[in-house]
Amino acid sequence: MITIRHDGCILCVGCSSVCPVNAIELVGTRMEHFPAKCIDCGLCVKGCPANVITLFKGVKSSKDLPVNAKYG
Repeated sequence: MITIRHDGCILCVGCSSVCPVNAIELVGTRMEHFPAKCIDCGLCVKGCPANVITLFKGVKSSKDLPVNAKYG
């Protein structure tokens, strides 16, 4: 699972353009992540020029994120 720090996102869609399973999409005015689709490949992290995406391998739900994880 990834988290996207939306306050730093520049909406370039670089992350969604490299995602092989379409787990990230532009919805309205923010990039949204769909954990059920995510395969933890990390390509979105590499494709983000603003460095606002963090990968948590093996995590499939926001309730399982570390307490200090930036989410939303």
